[in-house]
Amino acid sequence: MMSSAPLVLSTVANKIAYVVMNRPGAMNAMSRAMITELRRALEHAQSNPDVSIIVLSGAGGNFCAGDDLKESEHQSAEDFLALILDLQRLTRLLLMDEKPSIAAMDGYALGGGFELALACDFRVASTRARMGCVEASVGMVITGGTTVLLPQLVGQGMAREIILFADIMEAAVAQRIGLLHRLVEPELLDAEVQALASKMLSRAPLSLRESKRLLNRPLETELERAFQNEIEAIMRCFSTADAHEATVAFREKRPPLFVGK
Repeated sequence: MMSSAPLVLSTVANKIAYVVMNRPGAMNAMSRAMITELRRALEHAQSNPDVSIIVLSGAGGNFCAGDDLKESEHQSAEDFLALILDLQRLTRLLLMDEKPSIAAMDGYALGGGFELALACDFRVASTRARMGCVEASVGMVITGGTTVLLPQLVGQGMAREIILFADIMEAAVAQRIGLLHRLVEPELLDAEVQALASKMLSRAPLSLRESKRLLNRPLETELERAFQNEIEAIMRCFSTADAHEATVAFREKRPPLFVGK
């Protein structure tokens, strides 16, 4: 029997919207249905006058393991394109809309999950968090504006290493290279996120919104261009033998054998 639990949980308390990706059995991998629910939850949080801060997290000890490769194996090109466009909408909602966002990162934040964290204004991680752009290990490429956001945070050289090596990095490494704003023990993660949110809540709301708008203004054109470039690249990858091999290998629980086609 399929679970009837909502794929995204959303609550509001003390001007903070807590948005939780809720597929713990799949490490919160992003199915199309979950992406749709997440978009709706973020849209509601951004439009809700009772919300000033958005906190994004994952249920069950993981942030988000990225795209659902089981689902990807059977997707048409049209469905896959729609999914990527929705992922880009999530970046816009977290980064470009007016309310500050915090990623509370525990466990794995990989691929599209890592990209969601990059789109947040702040990243707070536990010491057991693991993260990275793993797309090149599954025959895909980065999306979500990562070609703009990641170099802005860590520089071109380190961004190239993260993207082209497609390794999973420990939280301490992410902290050292400037990806994280705070790194704490797992039992302190919620309290640290709350402390950051409370600090912003003590500031003038209109000033925060205008400041975020000013910070984002130089990114607008560059980010939209990146979105288009990323769509073109990932759709070229989607129909390749290597991308298909990656999904089959995932199902068969073995390393993929790439052939460059």
